[in-house]
Amino acid sequence: MADRINGFKVTSIGGMNTNRDVLSQGEESPGSATQLINYEPSINGGYRRISGFANNYGTVTGTGAVLGVLVAEDLNNSIFACRKPSAGTNYFYRWVNSSSTWSAITTPAGVTMVGVKKVRFTKYNWSAPKFVLTDGINPAAVYDGTTYTQITHSNAPNSPKYSAAFKNHIFLAGDPTDPYNLYVSSPLAETDFNPANGAAVINVGFEIVQIKQFRDTLYIFGKNAIKSLVGTNIADFVVGEVTTNLGCVVPDSVIELGGNLLFLGPDGFRPVSGTNKIGDVELETISKQIQFTITSILQELNAGSIDPESLSSVVLRKKSQFRMFIPSEGTFGLLGGLREREGGISFEYSQLFGFPATCASSGYIGIDEVIIHGDATGKVHRQETGTSFASTEILSVYQTPFYYFQDPTIRKNFYNISTFLRSEGSSSIVMGVSYDFDDSVGVFNPANYNLPIVGTAAYYNEAIYDATAIYDGNPSPVKKTNIEGSGFSIAFKYVTNDTNASHTIQGLVLNYSINDRR
Repeated sequence: MADRINGFKVTSIGGMNTNRDVLSQGEESPGSATQLINYEPSINGGYRRISGFANNYGTVTGTGAVLGVLVAEDLNNSIFACRKPSAGTNYFYRWVNSSSTWSAITTPAGVTMVGVKKVRFTKYNWSAPKFVLTDGINPAAVYDGTTYTQITHSNAPNSPKYSAAFKNHIFLAGDPTDPYNLYVSSPLAETDFNPANGAAVINVGFEIVQIKQFRDTLYIFGKNAIKSLVGTNIADFVVGEVTTNLGCVVPDSVIELGGNLLFLGPDGFRPVSGTNKIGDVELETISKQIQFTITSILQELNAGSIDPESLSSVVLRKKSQFRMFIPSEGTFGLLGGLREREGGISFEYSQLFGFPATCASSGYIGIDEVIIHGDATGKVHRQETGTSFASTEILSVYQTPFYYFQDPTIRKNFYNISTFLRSEGSSSIVMGVSYDFDDSVGVFNPANYNLPIVGTAAYYNEAIYDATAIYDGNPSPVKKTNIEGSGFSIAFKYVTNDTNASHTIQGLVLNYSINDRR
């Protein structure tokens, strides 16, 4: 009697999950991934290999790494960057599109980049667009598109690291000599820190590692505590406690995304979001599915092998996504994206590899979202561009959980797998098959299979007719692959390492039969 052939359908959803046991993940979250590198949750469903980046903005004048970048749409749609000068004191540059060069912005003679790890920016607009620069070594400075002005008021901090614009005041914090103090400028006067004019200094009781506005509250982050500041001026500013038993471990992990203020705490990413209770906040961990991965990063931070100041984060608003970069060569960053699922919205995660970013920024120039990062060699790259990482290959890996079809002790025969893809051009994916939970004893896995994708569909009034146009092509190809072998469980790994077009793996259907129990 012929074996009954069964079909098993998997929809690629759930993101990377490194925190579940092998049995429950394969049974309850078959669309998740045990390994997911350089893939993102696609707006069209499935996992999409991320786009590349290109060195669109050349090399910033100077020496060493790029210390800071900024997309400033309000200042003539400008791109700014900072780098230690080879000579002199000019460290701050503006990209000139007409000549494709970096133009230096004159800075005072006393400015030094010696010891500066990062330059941070805060944009604001009280009556005209401006931004504040802080670096932890020099006085804070204000730039209005024409003039660079240091904040050297006698009551201002000498070398703050962090800044925020809140209720028409500039807040400065993170001065190494006054780490507990939050400095407040006079209203509508960013360089005036005179108490007689409405300025103040607030001791928050812990070392400040970041300050960020979210809605009508300024949040003040410490390593083991968080406070909030509400009000409109020094007469009614009130500082309250958010939590006293956890804080932020990476200053530049604090970002706003999807109606939440997120930060990396000692046990994962957490949101600071309003709940139905007045004055209450929600601090539930949103990264439990990658707790093992987060823990390895935190261990390196605690051991000192990664400097928390070196990590950078950037938001991709159109994709409801954030990316966190660790600049050391050979290290993995993180990508988190929101996806609607089962009537709600949740985060899906993957790892980033090949992004040695020392700083990052994003913003809109016209209707285009521009995402940039600087690197250790002084180059500034634009992300979401092309199909390579500055002409080098993009490694992508998607490994499924092990599927065992209810009983992991019964052997199955496997016949074929249909991989549902969405192609953006010609590409080739290598698919590997693993049996029996990667048991190394007596298990023989077949050789890898190639899944070539030739071109993509062309559409009337969109495509240019040439020899590569495929007018009867399928933008969502199904690649059916006959596979060899049998086993108690099976997993698949999809790998690319090339500069071909991106693709999306939307799901798979596996045909198999169950043997008798022996």
